Amino acid sequence: MSVKIKRKSAVIIVAVIAVIAIVGSSFAWFVTNSSLSQKFIVSGFDFTGDVYFASNGKKTDAKNYIDEDGLYTLSLNESDVNYIGNLRVTVNKTGSKACVRVRMAYEYNTADGKVEQFITNLPYKFNSDWYDNRDVDYCVYYRGADSKGKADFSSEELISGFDKSELNTAGLDVNSKVRVMIEIDAVQVNRYPQMWNIEKLPWK
Repeated sequence: MSVKIKRKSAVIIVAVIAVIAIVGSSFAWFVTNSSLSQKFIVSGFDFTGDVYFASNGKKTDAKNYIDEDGLYTLSLNESDVNYIGNLRVTVNKTGSKACVRVRMAYEYNTADGKVEQFITNLPYKFNSDWYDNRDVDYCVYYRGADSKGKADFSSEELISGFDKSELNTAGLDVNSKVRVMIEIDAVQVNRYPQMWNIEKLPWK
């Protein structure tokens, strides 16, 4: 079960993403509000997420950078608080163990609002307990130190850094923006095959 988006809607979003990846369309494909700052309670666990920017030893809550669609707006200007490389996410949990993944999807917007390109990945580095599967399904999965994929933490940092050298902004200027959808998705540990439609966790 996901934050904000019901499963049926999530399936529609994934379908839209797949179509765009195939035809290379340049229209905006974000069709719903998503925010890790929302929380849900189901099956004995409670997840919340903190999205913020880390710069010069300071943390800035990202709530002031959510646009009218509920998406986070990032800057390509390194001097801005919301610079793309400053994005950080903390996932918090109380209650029973669960399988958890964080869906991240992006698009570049030019200064005049045109969608320049849809991006599968941005070069974020993830902490060792997380598995980057974005090339397949836009998700980063909690793997855990034991690789069992059962989240049993109180607080876990998702992003550990950003590799600027791998950022491709060809054709864009510093006034262009990146819009980011961030969504937490968690299920009971024995229900991920049915709910996520996968036979096994992606690193196995």
